[in-house]
This record gives sequence, C-alpha cells and structure tokens, in this order.
Amino acid sequence: MYQTKYFQASDNHELAKLLTTIFSTSHDGLAICDRNGYVLLYNEAYLNITGVPADILNNFSFMEQKEMHLVPDSSAVRTILTKQTHSVVIDYANGRQAINTATPLLDANQELLFVVGNVRDVTELNQLQKELEETRQISSAYQRALEHIQTDGDFDEQIIYRSGLMHRIASLAKRFATNDSPILLLGESGVGKDVMANYIHAQSGRTGEFIKINCGAIPEHLLESELFGYEKGAFTGASQSKEGLFELADRGTIFLDEIGDLPFPLQVKLLNVLQDGRIRRLGGKTSRQVNMRIIAATNSDLEAMVEQKRFRQDLFYRLNVLSLTIPPLRERREDIPALIFYYLKKLEWKYQQEMRIETDALEALMDYDWPGNTRELKNVVERSFHMCENGRITFDQLPASIRNTQQTALPLQLAKMDELLPLKEAVERFERAYIQRVLKETDTMQQCADKLQVNISTLVRKKRSLGIK
Repeated sequence: MYQTKYFQASDNHELAKLLTTIFSTSHDGLAICDRNGYVLLYNEAYLNITGVPADILNNFSFMEQKEMHLVPDSSAVRTILTKQTHSVVIDYANGRQAINTATPLLDANQELLFVVGNVRDVTELNQLQKELEETRQISSAYQRALEHIQTDGDFDEQIIYRSGLMHRIASLAKRFATNDSPILLLGESGVGKDVMANYIHAQSGRTGEFIKINCGAIPEHLLESELFGYEKGAFTGASQSKEGLFELADRGTIFLDEIGDLPFPLQVKLLNVLQDGRIRRLGGKTSRQVNMRIIAATNSDLEAMVEQKRFRQDLFYRLNVLSLTIPPLRERREDIPALIFYYLKKLEWKYQQEMRIETDALEALMDYDWPGNTRELKNVVERSFHMCENGRITFDQLPASIRNTQQTALPLQLAKMDELLPLKEAVERFERAYIQRVLKETDTMQQCADKLQVNISTLVRKKRSLGIK
C-alpha cells in the first residue's frame, strides 16, 4: 500500500473511520479471517453476493463452511493452506457467480496473520453473455423451425413439424392430394385436422374454394339446406334460391368436420353424393354435377359407431378410402418448439413486437402433455405473448396447469421408478431432490430454510447427511 505525506500527517482516528466507511460501502464483498479461517470482519456486499447467512459467518470458519458444502469452493481455505494468493470463480447457491480472491497477510517471519477476501460479482456480465448465447440458440431454433414451413400458400395452409413422425404423415398427405378419392382424417380434438385438410387442398392444385363445415355445430333441420342448398319456395321463408356448400365447393374441396355427428338421414344423402357426384337442392327437380374433393374428419371411433348402428357402414367404407391419423402432441414433442416459434413469429408480425421465450419456460411447455393439443398450445402461446413483460416469456407467466405439472413431476417420477427401494432410501432420494430444487429456486440458505419451514442449522445438517453440495 502506498502512503502520501498527507496520510502520514492525518489523524489516526479519522483514518480508522474512513477505512471503516470504505469497507462498509465497497461494491465488492470483503471479509477478513484469522489464520484458522474464523471470520473477523465482513461487509454487507459479502452477504448479498455469496448468500451465506450472517449466523454462519459468525459461528463457522471458512474450512467448516466448505466441509458443510455451504460453498462449493473457498479461496480463503486455499490461501490458509498455501500462504499464497488464490482466485477462484464460484457459483453460489443464490444463483450469483463471483470471482473470489484471497490474499494472505504475513508477519515478519512469513507466518500467516490474516487473510483478506475480495468477492467480485460477475453475474450480470455472465448473464449478458448467457442472454447473447440464448439469442443465438433461439435464432437457430427459429431457423430450424422455419425450415419446415412451406413457402407456398397462406399461413392457414401450413403444417409445422420437426418430428420424423409428422414428416411421414405430411409426405402421405402430399401424395394423397394429387388424386380425388375421399380422405378421412382421424385424431384427438385439437391436433390440427382442419389445418391438414387445408394443406391437402393447397397441395391438390384445385382451383375452387376450400369450404369447411362442422357437422355437429348446425341443427339437423338446417344442415341439409346448408349442404345442398334450396330452390325458391322450397319451404316457408325461402324467398329466393340459394347455392349449398357442395355447389360452392365445385372444383374445390369440402371439409366435413366432426363427420361422426352427421345425422343418420343425411348420411344416406352424403353417400349418394359420394357415389355419383351429383346433388339436388331442396325443392329442386333436377340434379347438378359437382366436381369436389371430400375430406372428412372425426375424433370419434367410427368403427365402434358402425357396430352400434350409429354410423352407416357403407358410408364409412366410402369415406375411408384414404385415411391419415394425426398423433397428439404428447407423442411428437419434437414438434412443440417448432410450433411455439411459428405461433410467436406470426404474433410478432401481427403486432410488430419482438418476443423471446426463456429456457425454463420452453422446457415446461415441452414437458406438458397438452390434452388440448395444438389448439391449446396456440392459446397458451398467444396468452403468454400478451401477458409477458419486457419482451420475454418466463416460466412464472405460464398457466398454473403447466407450472403445477412441473412441480408435481418429481414425486410422480419417484412413484414410477422401476426399481423398488426400501422406504428410507426412497424418502432420502425425494428429500435430496426436493431440497436441491428449493435451493435452486431461492437466493440464500436462509430463504431456503424459510421455504422448507426448518431452521438453518437443520438445513445445514440435512444437506450434509444427504451429500448435497
């Protein structure tokens, strides 16, 4: 240390006060220990950066703290053992990372008197580096997702995938699109049967419209007139003729969603249309030829409905010439990131706002089983987009159903273990995993103890007995 003449001439009491103030207000964490590692002085910054509680510093030496795994490493311990300056980078349990430097103070005989520790927080710098890397990874993920997006047609004509399973289905759909045979799309609600139907129409080269109707959403007495149309005077209120959806789909495609809900009398009429390609309006005397492709979809078991006499067997065979079963999202989790980034990109374009999704949020979305499939996923992405702050979708902004799935995953995994363990060992596994999770989610040992509703000494002993570092 260098001294000026002003320092030498100054009042020692004032200098002591000055040094105390500097020690207390330092942005870096400072701690001084004796030759045995017991802490003599430390400042507030040291507590904040390391997350080590004050009662630990007051009662345990640096060697004891390391033995109890309260810190993953200690430059002070190294310096005490070697009498040399040591610097280590330490990841503390509170999530902060710091450069920890210990400098020995020796007497005239080169014996150790004290160790001065300096802890410099580099979390923010590393966070910036991490965010830059995440941005690169997200950009790469965007690119990989967009590689699978078709470049021709409107957004509504796209199927988004990365999995080999959906690649095979998309290839079949493209091949089916080149002929005129009926197609039956099967799969759970929300898997995207309407998107697949639209995609097939877009790939078919048909010049007419893509017409969609939900057979279960329209009352039976109205559905026939919607499909077949009617002539003027066909019924009360029919003041003029109207084309039906079959006619509107001429040279195009008609998509009959929820075909299992089609009333039984209309099943006969649909069968006739499939057989001869002609329709007759309600009240009409002549039939009209229509050139349309019929795609039907259902989440019902049509074969079971045939056995129960709720669906015509001949119509089932006529519709089921070509069929595609679209798997649920839980069976093709590789597609989830591609769909997320696709939906986000559409929202970014619509609202002219850039958006990022944090890694833990993306992992939670990938782990969720999605009972509502792509329809539910799209809803969650849009909701999160509008709920987020600072252009970042975080885990905490996800719906409770998804967050709770993550929180219950641990006991479920333990319950489903193939290996049957003694109860004591199973409990120890659970305690170890649960304490590690709470440590990760809290900033300090004291916060972790509060969350677990135990005192900190109990937590220290528990960590030691379970081998938690």
